[in-house]
Amino acid sequence: MAESVVSLVVERLGGLIIQEVSFLKKVHEQFERLQKELISIQGFLKTVDSYHNQDPCISTWVADVRDIAYDVDEVIDAFLKVASEEDGKGSNILKQIGCKPKNIFKLHNLGKEIEKVFFKLEDISQRRQRYGITNMAKGTISSTTNEMLLRRSYPHAEDDATIGLEDQTCSLVAELLKEEDRLCVVSIYGMGGLGKTTLAKKVYNHCDVKTHFDCYAWTSISQHPSIGEVLQEILRKVSALMRTDTREMNEVELVEQLFAILEEKRYLVVLDDIWSKEAWNILQPAFPNNRGSKVMLTTRNVEVAMHADRWSQHLQPRYLTDEEAWDLVCRKAFPHFVHDTTQSLSSDLEDCGRNMVKRCGGLPLEIIVLGGILASKKSLNEWETVSQHLGIFNTSQRLFPEDFHIPVKKLVYMWMAESMIRQENERETIEKVGSRYLDELIHRCMVQIGEKSLRGRVKICRLHDKMRDLSIAIGREEDFFEVISRKNNSSSSTNDSSSSSSGVVRNSNKLRRCAIYIEKDIQYVFPKYLTPCLRSAIFVHDEPFYYCASIVCKDFKLLKVLEFEDMRFVNSTLEKEFCRVLGKLSNLRYLSLRNTKLQKIPKSIGNLVFLQTLDLRLFYSLAIPNVVWKMRQLRHLYGWFINGFSIDTLTELRTLSVIAAACWAMDQSDQLRSLYLTTRKGFSDLKRLSGKRHLLKLKLIGRLTKFPFQWPSNLIKLSICDAYLSEDPMPILEKLQHLLRLELAAYSYSGKEMVCSGKGFSQLQHLEVSNLYQLEEWTVEEGAMPCLVTCMIQKCWNLKLVPPGFKFFTILQELKIFNMCEFYNVRVKEGGLDWHIVQHIPSIIVKGSL
Repeated sequence: MAESVVSLVVERLGGLIIQEVSFLKKVHEQFERLQKELISIQGFLKTVDSYHNQDPCISTWVADVRDIAYDVDEVIDAFLKVASEEDGKGSNILKQIGCKPKNIFKLHNLGKEIEKVFFKLEDISQRRQRYGITNMAKGTISSTTNEMLLRRSYPHAEDDATIGLEDQTCSLVAELLKEEDRLCVVSIYGMGGLGKTTLAKKVYNHCDVKTHFDCYAWTSISQHPSIGEVLQEILRKVSALMRTDTREMNEVELVEQLFAILEEKRYLVVLDDIWSKEAWNILQPAFPNNRGSKVMLTTRNVEVAMHADRWSQHLQPRYLTDEEAWDLVCRKAFPHFVHDTTQSLSSDLEDCGRNMVKRCGGLPLEIIVLGGILASKKSLNEWETVSQHLGIFNTSQRLFPEDFHIPVKKLVYMWMAESMIRQENERETIEKVGSRYLDELIHRCMVQIGEKSLRGRVKICRLHDKMRDLSIAIGREEDFFEVISRKNNSSSSTNDSSSSSSGVVRNSNKLRRCAIYIEKDIQYVFPKYLTPCLRSAIFVHDEPFYYCASIVCKDFKLLKVLEFEDMRFVNSTLEKEFCRVLGKLSNLRYLSLRNTKLQKIPKSIGNLVFLQTLDLRLFYSLAIPNVVWKMRQLRHLYGWFINGFSIDTLTELRTLSVIAAACWAMDQSDQLRSLYLTTRKGFSDLKRLSGKRHLLKLKLIGRLTKFPFQWPSNLIKLSICDAYLSEDPMPILEKLQHLLRLELAAYSYSGKEMVCSGKGFSQLQHLEVSNLYQLEEWTVEEGAMPCLVTCMIQKCWNLKLVPPGFKFFTILQELKIFNMCEFYNVRVKEGGLDWHIVQHIPSIIVKGSL
């Protein structure tokens, strides 16, 4: 993590250095010098991370480097703040800095801060030499070797307690026994502890597999493999060669020798725990493309599996059910009473044990470890002690609990706010880069997919409970993150992080990110020694629309992320204090007040000139004050109404959601990806929308006096509501070649007939037609909507029958009929007049009637 922090700071310094600011030559030179110092440290930090060295001196040294990187990051933020105060725009135009007397004074103080950083760098450099940290890599070989030996798997040492592997074992055995004309690489992938190696052992030792192949080899790869040793081990297992025969061979010779031996054989080689595509690329030339031969690998990274062989089976072991997990823990805890365990347990002991098993999240390794711990514990008191250490009794206090749905957009926007994303080129937006970062975590099985978008991108993700626990543990250790709660004995707090009964937070003065659990009638006061370092503050609670007492946060000078959602203030005085403080958080990049109850949005938010994301979708509709135009770095704006002014200064804007259409500048820079427009008077002219070539999602709520002939050509999602169109919109909309979702909602069309012609809507996957009260006949010609997957028809009370053309929707998976007339519902049910049209659809849901 230290190397990552340093890397991000180096990049930020680089962004400032490339700007020509001649009159700030001294500052410019200092930034260059800082960048060079940090770059020289980067390489060494990579070595530290790669060896996982546990030496206290090195750990302390690395922590100091990380703190210095944060110090430099704070200097950069302070420098940019001076720039924004000078030119009033919050942009990167720095040519005016230093003109105002107060800014000259601030720059002088910044110079002093930079000198302090250089003093710290000199100090850690001397300590590195003094304690021999420079040569640490030589001393880590034995410890790393020991760690690899401890992690190593052996095929003969099958696990004595396994469960739930029967179906997957049979599937993999069948795959290995297939007679393919090529070498096939079968993969088992998934997060650590999921049982990949256990499953591979069951398959490797299966009697049918053992009789099918001429020779076999099993080897462990690990994160930092010695390729030469791996090749030697495989050679010895598939031939009569001894260690002395291969010791003097280099890697090229080992590859050639192994290839020659395997060339005439049907072989099976298992590569357990392979981490990288590079490791496979080096090993692959050693395996001949023999008919019927197989390589089976286990990996935490699905990309490695796909890279090795895109066409063979890639299997992810499933999580155990609660009953399977309980059975497994009993086998480990009571090995002598496997067949009658529940008979020997009291109900209290079993209830406690089952609660602990749920906390394991279905991970076999966690369950086996728990069973081993409980094997030496006999009394209910001992089991409850173990349970408390697992945090069973305090699971309500969580930031992202197991299966919690995390919106990817929100996650990426927060990463952006903290400069955690590096934009590599102008062709790819920073949001896209953030999505790639998340994809990498998913490929490494560290994050789970919850839901995908129309274009197949991950829209919602989840964090497995065990991964969440690990992340919080590392976050605390690295002063990266903390969960703050008044309940000191909860799993969300640590010994050095607590709150008194008054809610005063006590924590390390290095804390930079925190989630604060709001509790009733508790006042949260952040002391001055904590607030100068804090970068992100997320206020959370267990109940919706929570009434909170005062939150005093006066000195959050460096705060970049503030999430304060679903809140209510006890009285107006507390609300005014919050709004007053909010206007002083001038370093904010991300602010969300979604569903928070405010009397009005303060004009002081205009001071937040660095904002990239602003979510003002409050508890009820409020007008956004005429200050948003100052936020020239704003990329994503969500709110209710923006009245009486233009926002054409927001040239970086990508998302504009829920806005009074009258104030929207049609000549705005062509960067918008998502646009949500509302109007009470009606849309008079939308022709200019056709030029928005980057616009992907569009929602219009309001009367369309004239239907646009040409829509933005790259739309993938279109929603129209309250348009009162008199002409059938389908002949125009069906020409949108990239449209994936279409929603024609309340009063969008007031006509009686609607026609979808053949070859129209070539890519449409999801269609919703609702509240078209005048619609009587809907014609769907053969060839229309060939890709339709889901369709919903709702409250179209005059519609007479299901369009006969629905019988051509061969891949339609779900049809929803909601709140239609009873006679219509009867027609689509089995035995009804329209049953022959829809009977091929796997899921037909009929609910409600007029």
